Amino acid sequence: MKLMQGMALAIVLSAVGASAAAALDISEATYANYQDYLKKIGSTKKGAFAVAADGYGSYFTWCYDVNCLSNTLTQEALTSCRSVTGKECLLMAYGRDERIQYTVVARRTELKDDDAILANILDADRLKALIVGNTMQGEYTNHRKWMEYYGPDGTLRGKADHLGAFKGHYELKGNMICYHYQGHADWDWCAQVSIIGDTIRFLEDGKLVSNEFNTKWLQGNPNNL
Repeated sequence: MKLMQGMALAIVLSAVGASAAAALDISEATYANYQDYLKKIGSTKKGAFAVAADGYGSYFTWCYDVNCLSNTLTQEALTSCRSVTGKECLLMAYGRDERIQYTVVARRTELKDDDAILANILDADRLKALIVGNTMQGEYTNHRKWMEYYGPDGTLRGKADHLGAFKGHYELKGNMICYHYQGHADWDWCAQVSIIGDTIRFLEDGKLVSNEFNTKWLQGNPNNL
């Protein structure tokens, strides 16, 4: 059997997801990888496409041998997806048969130059005071809740509705916070933080991170993360 593989990892603040019975929010990068998968398999080849349960990482397998085994393709896609994303994965499609309903979610939104969000980005000192030793919690567009505690030693401990507990590291670089989650080889992403009233928003490359909302700050570690 000749087996071909492809994968794409998308950056993420923290975990989101959905069960196989519900629609899954997927990133634009995951959708682009899915389109690449569809081109690879065409109308005749076998293949399997697995997506991380947060919608922000994916891996696919395909082959052009008529004797390819469906179980082998599916297992390879799921196993490799878990390996490269560090998250649980779901079978999104086998061949062209989609097994999960999905919605493509834009990760970043352009802001106008006079937007108040840009005017309220925290400087390095205020960001450090906000982050270190404290907790943030919020929701994603599918209403899955998340929370993260930022330890003074640069570790973070979090919890998400469907994934349970997770761990990672963070680093403050000027007025940006950079995230690294277990299972990823490199720093996942860096963001600026804007606060208006008690609402926190994240910005990546000057654009609003639009796959999360209702983010709040909590002093200390009240959730014992």
